[in-house]
Amino acid sequence: MEKLRLVLKFIWMEKNIGLALDQAIPGHGTIPLSPYYFWPRKDAWEELKVLLESKPWISQKQMIILLNQATDIINLWQQSGGNLS
Repeated sequence: MEKLRLVLKFIWMEKNIGLALDQAIPGHGTIPLSPYYFWPRKDAWEELKVLLESKPWISQKQMIILLNQATDIINLWQQSGGNLS
C-alpha cells in the first residue's frame, strides 16, 4: 500500500493567510480534504487541528508534522506583515 500523501496549500494575502489540506493522488493531482481556513479571521490552526482529528486514517505523527508546518507558515506570514517581498 502506498503511503498517504497530504499537502498543505496556502493563499498568501496582505491581510489574511488561507490554509487548506489536500490529498495527493499519484498521477492524478490532488483532491481537497478541507475548505480554506483563513487566519486571522478565524483560528485557522485550530480548525485544521479539528479536521485532522476527525480523520482516523491520518496518523498522529502526520498530524503533528502538518500542524507544525502550518505554524511555521503562519508565523512567517505574521513576521512579514503579509508582504511577500
